[in-house]
Amino acid sequence: MDAVTSRHRTIGNGQSLAPQRDMHLSLGSDDVGIGVRFISQTFAETIDWSVFEQKHEVRVWRRGSASAKEVVFDRGPNGHVTPRTSNVWIVPAGSRSAAFARNAVCEFAQLTVPPALTGTTTLRPVVGRQDPLLHHMVERLAGTAGRNDVLSRLLRETLTDALRLHILDLYGEEPARRQLGRVFDRVAQQRLLDYLRDGLDQEINLPTLARIAGMPVAGFRRAFARTFNTTPYQYVLDQRIEKSKKLMSTTTMTMTEISAASGFSSPSHFATTFKQRVGVTPTAYRHGT
Repeated sequence: MDAVTSRHRTIGNGQSLAPQRDMHLSLGSDDVGIGVRFISQTFAETIDWSVFEQKHEVRVWRRGSASAKEVVFDRGPNGHVTPRTSNVWIVPAGSRSAAFARNAVCEFAQLTVPPALTGTTTLRPVVGRQDPLLHHMVERLAGTAGRNDVLSRLLRETLTDALRLHILDLYGEEPARRQLGRVFDRVAQQRLLDYLRDGLDQEINLPTLARIAGMPVAGFRRAFARTFNTTPYQYVLDQRIEKSKKLMSTTTMTMTEISAASGFSSPSHFATTFKQRVGVTPTAYRHGT
């Protein structure tokens, strides 16, 4: 069953959205269908979203801009995100997450996936990751809105099933893996965080981190991902970027000095990585703060 409707909706701080299309694409009966909603946000100086559903929710940034966006989870990754086309925000069923943005004007797709469609697999919380393939499938779905011919119905059904499989393959997590995965206790967590905070300007390697945690490297990787919902490499990179932002905002250090103090191998590596993660060059970021 396919349904397409348009209506206004108020979210977060009361900002009104432009008319939006709601398209429910069903695989079988309505209670197990993937819901797809295309939302157009007119310009808002501030806006906030809050998500707490009994279904998995996947949001895909289609286009637009925001000068600042911050996302928090009750259990999962938190931080500032530079919105880019194909950015993904995943809130697993039963989890809470919220986002705040300034100077936002955007379009995004909101997918709701009933747990019945994921079976024993759950989804892990994700924010800020770019997924061009998911974005492409969402755009292809959007192109079928308003059509009800046999070909468009078959295409929507095929795309919806492909969406489900892609999401499960890339973001799914089996219960057995979660139960077997070890997490760090508070003491080990604090030792690691202290070491990483104080040693960002030095070379950081997995054997050293594993030794601090008191476990083998292979087990350390899994425990780190289970505890912090990211890899050691990505965590260190995020912390180095945050440190460089702070130094740019609060000191007069040169970019070369900031690069070294933040632990990057060279100023060019720093500039390239910063632009990839933040969306602007370090110089542009400093001038904009």
